[in-house]
Amino acid sequence: MKGQSKHQRDRQQAAKKAAARKGLPLLPIMVMMFASGFAGLVYQVLWMKQLGLLFGNTAHATSITLAAFFAGLGFGSWWWGKRTSASANPLRLYAGLEVGIVLTALIYFVILKIFYGIYPHVYESLSGTAWLLTIKFALSLLLIFPAAFFMGGTIPAIGQAIIRQRSRFGRMSAFIYGTNTLGAALGVSYAAFVLIPTFGFQTTYAIAISLSAAVAGLSWWLSRRPEAAVDTTESNHMLDEEPESESVSQDNSLSDRMILPLCFFSGFSVLSLEVVWTRIFAQVHENSVYSFAIILTVVLICLALGAWISSLLARLKLPALQVTAVLVVIGGALLLLNPWMLMQVTNDLQPVHKLESWDNYVNRIFSIGFRGIGLTVLALGMVFPFLMKTTEQHANQPGRTLGRILAANTLGAITGALICGFILLPSFGMWGSMQLLAAGYLIVGLLLPIGWKRAAILTRSCAAVCLILLFTLLNPAKFPTQGQHPNLKPFKVLQAWEGSDCTVTAIKNSNGHIAIKINGAYSLGSTQVFTEQANQSRIPLMVYPQVKSICNIGFGTVMSAGASLGPEFPNVNRVISCELTAAVVEAAKPYIPPEMTGGVFTDPRSSILIEDGRHYLTASNQKFDMINADLFLPFRRGAGSLYSLDHYQAAAERLNPDGVFVQWLPLYQITETEFGVIVRTMLEAFEQVTLWRDNFTPGNEKVALIGQRNNKPLPIPPPVERDTMLETLEGASWYQASSKMIAPSPSTILFNYVGNLTEARRLFDSYPINTDDKPMIEYQTPLLFREVAAKDKVIWMVGPKLTNMINQILLESPIAIDPMLVGHPTSSRRLSIAGGAFHQSLVSKALGESEESLDAWDRFQQQWRITADGK
Repeated sequence: MKGQSKHQRDRQQAAKKAAARKGLPLLPIMVMMFASGFAGLVYQVLWMKQLGLLFGNTAHATSITLAAFFAGLGFGSWWWGKRTSASANPLRLYAGLEVGIVLTALIYFVILKIFYGIYPHVYESLSGTAWLLTIKFALSLLLIFPAAFFMGGTIPAIGQAIIRQRSRFGRMSAFIYGTNTLGAALGVSYAAFVLIPTFGFQTTYAIAISLSAAVAGLSWWLSRRPEAAVDTTESNHMLDEEPESESVSQDNSLSDRMILPLCFFSGFSVLSLEVVWTRIFAQVHENSVYSFAIILTVVLICLALGAWISSLLARLKLPALQVTAVLVVIGGALLLLNPWMLMQVTNDLQPVHKLESWDNYVNRIFSIGFRGIGLTVLALGMVFPFLMKTTEQHANQPGRTLGRILAANTLGAITGALICGFILLPSFGMWGSMQLLAAGYLIVGLLLPIGWKRAAILTRSCAAVCLILLFTLLNPAKFPTQGQHPNLKPFKVLQAWEGSDCTVTAIKNSNGHIAIKINGAYSLGSTQVFTEQANQSRIPLMVYPQVKSICNIGFGTVMSAGASLGPEFPNVNRVISCELTAAVVEAAKPYIPPEMTGGVFTDPRSSILIEDGRHYLTASNQKFDMINADLFLPFRRGAGSLYSLDHYQAAAERLNPDGVFVQWLPLYQITETEFGVIVRTMLEAFEQVTLWRDNFTPGNEKVALIGQRNNKPLPIPPPVERDTMLETLEGASWYQASSKMIAPSPSTILFNYVGNLTEARRLFDSYPINTDDKPMIEYQTPLLFREVAAKDKVIWMVGPKLTNMINQILLESPIAIDPMLVGHPTSSRRLSIAGGAFHQSLVSKALGESEESLDAWDRFQQQWRITADGK
């Protein structure tokens, strides 16, 4: 500086070097790393959700979104790692990276809105071609890559800023990595359990952006300290002043060419195993957003702890390459035992069935996760961070070195996730995939160049013995893909399909009926309930016989779609069925009898699309007379979006002017609150919403909400057939009456009509609306039914709860003045009243209320006979 003497300049330079040697305060740096990891996983959760809605929740769409995210991380690590050495103030560079994350995260919503405008045109032009997947990947890159690119540079920048001695590279890098990963673990759990349920997706996104901005501000403030500066004029940034602490000898280190493949291998294996473990636990837990978040949190916590343990090991004067080999073999040995541990912890993949409080349930899933895979993940999580110690000799520039090994590890991670999901699981199943990955660790342990001293021979011997056991005595191939539910009778698995997105099984129950299940506990249906499933198409088609074109959202066991092609519906000329999972279609073909599937596989009017039904309606410009939405388990991850206002509005746009939307609800799987939320949401999307019964079985009721875009009354059914109606009552008695006594028919279809929900809107005004931004159904249902169970014997919206709700609806909108029945004969109203009395009689009888049941039975008979007589 002008005016300063040479002596003053030398003193200032010496002070800067002393400050640089002292280093930056560690605590605020680690707080930033933790917060950065926290925000990063919150971003990932939100991006996966948003792009799942845009591109569909198919395995391919999910994979390309994940690939775009990891591509950004990997390329960002490599790119920014190379450039950290040129930065005179790496901490200021880190602040700039966080600002970059904030800006690109803000731009994300602008680009997303544009994509929603152009994507339907792209879909219509390229649907059914490989180009569509390519375009989806390109769009994902444009949306996610920029922010992920900046994220990838954060660890290299921090490493360049705080690692000032080569001998500290291994321990500090592992510690930074572990802290960042722990932040990611808490980001996943906090987003799932607190942020999204409380604030919704957009506000949660704003919170993550604010956190990134706060980290940028803190980093900028710290960068003003003298010790933040780095002398870039020196060829070697490392100030290694402690050669006596060097623990990696020249004859016990890996070349740079070998380190990067090992980093790739570690990323490949850990992400592959995460896919496998997620699939295994999906056979056990309820497949809600919470159970998936818990398993991911367990994995990330154990990876973080593994990194911290590696940081401690790196402080010891041990041969780094030998320690790496031992860690790899220990990981392989634990993977050898892991299938047995998982079978023990999960009681042979028995689905979690105990109905307990929410806190106890969460603790149970965490316990199963930690006991099942915790130790294994901990061991595997030590390998990659300890490779940072192995590469210490080559770490002349910490940022550059970290960037390269993180890029290799990230590239391995995305490769592993894709290969495991689309090749290993479909080809070898979950147990076979784990076996191959365990073999990979053991083979690497055998091949590492650790010499032939006693410790090396012992390490290789252990690896060889474990490898032999892996394919002999401890071969996991015999383990089942699905466990037996303790509350159900034993069944036989006829065939299993382990695909990229789930495991589908065709099973034969003890009564001989065939059922198709997804991930063990979720049943798509059974030949035992063929009539009810067929009625999901028959009932709305009997109400609206003019329907010509149908779009089925959800294929189920094919019986619903097949029923719409029956000869009793001659007007139907086009049926499109959207099914998310190809294996469901593959399972239905050989195991559901042709007489139950109709012509769905052979009729030229029928088309089956392996597609997310919601995505198809949003992206396609096709119009339909009827959209028929199958029964969806509300708390199953992803299903909540099929009950959202955004989906209902998109579906309404795909209806012809007189078209109808049919939403079937499994009342034995939702509480009164969810019922109210779904009704309120549909009322916002459709001009008219009516309620219909599929069956009359107390405790197992299914209903349909049918939405219309106009206020037209219901079509008038054909005249009733007197003799047929009276024959139904011949020999019928109250105590022998069953729910199957009266089958739906075109002339008596209003027997299934419950009432007008639009006229009874006031009952549902207090319920919140389920939207994509605030997904009440997906995030509240797993909690609500457990809260209800704690204080009420009747948990679900069935039996007395349903009849009580129906009574309230009829008080608001009596059948006698229902505008949906304007122009109808009196018989239409009498049939609806008869149906209500019939259902009430069965419910009261099930509750042991004989007098009330008999009174309702008499009302049913009276209305039925009067209708038959044409009065």
